[in-house]
Amino acid sequence: MPIYEYECEKCKKQFEVVTLSLSEKPNPVCPKCKAKKAHKLVSKVGKGKYGSLRSGGSVGSSAPASSGCSSCSSSNCSSCGH
Repeated sequence: MPIYEYECEKCKKQFEVVTLSLSEKPNPVCPKCKAKKAHKLVSKVGKGKYGSLRSGGSVGSSAPASSGCSSCSSSNCSSCGH
């Protein structure tokens, strides 16, 4: 799932838009002021505010990645279907 970073042209709030696939066009709407005009930012590679992808961190969480599923307490995603 691609994550795009934007900055609102009206209030300057920075926010992210997650899409389900690369072919999906993001529709950036500022979560603060609801403006529909935002410009795309250049993303940082490696370590961001959600942890390091290289060290096993997971996107969307500042906690270290677990060996199991993020949707349940299972250690094997095949058991819950995710």
